[in-house]
Amino acid sequence: MKKTGKNNCFFLYGDDPVSANIRKDELIQAYFQGNPPEVTAFDGNGSLEEYKNALEGQSLFTAETAVVIHNPPFLKRLSRSEKEDKKENSFLQVLKDLPPEIFLIILLDGKPDKRTKIIKSLLSLCRSEEYSLMNPRDAAGTMIRMLADAGKRVDYNARGYLETVLSSWEQISAPLLQTECDKIVLMCGNRDTVTQALLEAALPDYMNQGIFRFTDALLDKNAERVLESADRVFTDIPSTIKNLGFLSSKFRKIKIFHEMKRNRRPESEIQKVLGIRSSWMWRNLQKEAGKVREKEAEWFLLEIFDYQMKTRQGASDMELKDLLIKYCMK
Repeated sequence: MKKTGKNNCFFLYGDDPVSANIRKDELIQAYFQGNPPEVTAFDGNGSLEEYKNALEGQSLFTAETAVVIHNPPFLKRLSRSEKEDKKENSFLQVLKDLPPEIFLIILLDGKPDKRTKIIKSLLSLCRSEEYSLMNPRDAAGTMIRMLADAGKRVDYNARGYLETVLSSWEQISAPLLQTECDKIVLMCGNRDTVTQALLEAALPDYMNQGIFRFTDALLDKNAERVLESADRVFTDIPSTIKNLGFLSSKFRKIKIFHEMKRNRRPESEIQKVLGIRSSWMWRNLQKEAGKVREKEAEWFLLEIFDYQMKTRQGASDMELKDLLIKYCMK
């Protein structure tokens, strides 16, 4: 956050639009002390002239004005004419002279190009805040702190489960974690401890709970359970690509584990190479590797690669279920 600049002009940006929008609402409520005027909003549209008119015009009923400009086109222009430069300079002058009864928020999805003149000017004039998606590797620790703030302790197995689940996500935002934490706290009731069983019941399907149970069945070579749950895990092309990627990552780690063990590498080195960050994750990997021989892991990885390549070429004569059952029968 940049705290310098006008206190009635904010520039919010980043790849976490959920957090940025929550912050937008908080800023408007705080600036107008809980009684904001109706917001004039531009969402990916509008011209510099229209923005100026919204900021310079006053309502017949109140002098207070709130304006939100989301993804203004002028921030995404790669080249500018002399005429456009004049319009931008005129708009920036309005920002410099913005009276206290006018409150402005400019929202940009993604990171701005800070080399451009217009962005440099906005960063100089406005208070700026960046909202980025969380690194999945940090998500478990963040969620555990959120639960601790609510008076709940996460037990040992639940911590390991959270690390395994959350580190597999592609995108995580703090508001999403907070929403799930609030639900977990309600499910705990008077209990002060969060267990793995409670997390398994609480975390919804979109958090990949389904793929974890499916993977357990596959590692156990439980053909019946694999067949029963395959249709719920591989529902469409995006989920199939994502979940096959998860399976590939799992079996790749198992193969590397066996290979490094066979070459008598120290445990600390194996854990570093595989990104193991807790004793729970280490024990879990050892348990999973005990179910799969190195040659089986290598075979499965090659089969997945062959299946995906032939599918992309439209030449696959094997259904995904056939491949999964073939592994279970090995």
